[in-house]
Amino acid sequence: MSSQKCIDIYSLSHITHGFLFYNFFHYNNFKNYEIIIYSIIMEIIWEYIENTPYIINKYRSKKKFRNYRGDSYKNSIGDIIFTIIGIYLTKYSFNLSLICVILLEIVLSEYQANFLYLSIGSLL
Repeated sequence: MSSQKCIDIYSLSHITHGFLFYNFFHYNNFKNYEIIIYSIIMEIIWEYIENTPYIINKYRSKKKFRNYRGDSYKNSIGDIIFTIIGIYLTKYSFNLSLICVILLEIVLSEYQANFLYLSIGSLL
């Protein structure tokens, strides 16, 4: 099993990445274009690390992801696009993006597809 589609349920968790990246860079006084560039670079690094044998095996140690083989290039691009959506949503309205992130965490937790579960829970 691997994420072969450009967009899957796990892509939605990448909106949270955009929220986190935007706030980190914004509050460290980066310009808007720098926020976008550095966030995309950070997300590419995330996608690369997420698809290393070490991380794939960490995911496989969980029963749900036993057959996980990593993401396709299409899926990684989709995840980067959702990160960019998160950045623009946060830039547009912090409050709206915060509500969106909280709702995504709640709704996606049912499917174990939320940021906290995938990025922290599955890897520890």
